[in-house]
Amino acid sequence: MMTLFRVEWVLKIGSGEWVLGCILVDMRAWLLLAIAAGLYADDLTHQMTARISEEAEAFLKIAPNVLGTETLHQTALKTGSRFHPRAATTAPREKWVEHQIVSEYGFATFATESGAIHELRRVITADGRKVAETKKAQEELARAMTASDDNSKKELLKQFESYGLTGAVNDFGQILLLFTRRNIERYEFTPRGSKMIGYDKALVFSYKQIDGPESLTVFNQKKHDQASKLRLEGEIRVRATDFVPLQITLDTHEGDVPNGLREEAAVTYKMSKFGALLPASTEHQELHNGHVVAQNQFTYSDFHMFGASSDVKFEPK
Repeated sequence: MMTLFRVEWVLKIGSGEWVLGCILVDMRAWLLLAIAAGLYADDLTHQMTARISEEAEAFLKIAPNVLGTETLHQTALKTGSRFHPRAATTAPREKWVEHQIVSEYGFATFATESGAIHELRRVITADGRKVAETKKAQEELARAMTASDDNSKKELLKQFESYGLTGAVNDFGQILLLFTRRNIERYEFTPRGSKMIGYDKALVFSYKQIDGPESLTVFNQKKHDQASKLRLEGEIRVRATDFVPLQITLDTHEGDVPNGLREEAAVTYKMSKFGALLPASTEHQELHNGHVVAQNQFTYSDFHMFGASSDVKFEPK
């Protein structure tokens, strides 16, 4: 026996009510359609998670052996002087300040963090001023990346923080590593439809961390050895034809929203000549108390391997 139920579209104005239309739906057909849609969504999610974990493992293998060039353009809000004369009647002035930093860029494991991978930089130019020769910067960065202890790595982190930047968020470029085979079970995924990323149609999946340690590192500018760890949520956008990750976004906060620190970012990836994804660009903004205080645009280029077959030669310490 077929079981039907009525679905109506109702318009309400004041105390009046009009039925605009209705259909009779077979309950069994409705349930079958719902089950089919759920199975299709599960299949898409399974294909996405399988591909992104595969790409994360490939990234994990090559990341400690590649060097590239990073260009950072920051626009940040600066407040006025902390000295306020007693006669002052106006609030301290605020102004936007811009910085452009070009660095040799790479990834390194930190022994004190159980082999966790972080970004490292050796600045070449800061606001148009030359800081180091490219060749020397490459050698210094490669030496730090391969060091067995963390001292030289922490020194590079301190150097980068000394160039007047607002905020000191690290570790966007390797956000793909959130989804290695070891870590992917820590996240919950939900299909969210599709959108265009450049010329590619992308399937969109939201993710939310439900288990494990916090994944985003926010370094304290004044105390380089202190850092906050934040849990993540955001979206994964994969190419519809083969599920290759195109872009990963994040949205995370510290403290009570909207009164705490909030970080929002979108990292775009491209397939490298080494057969693994590497970051192409990052758009990031930092908010305090619901207001944007810094906007960062990172672009990455000229990735190359270093080692015996590379032009980058150095003597380990």
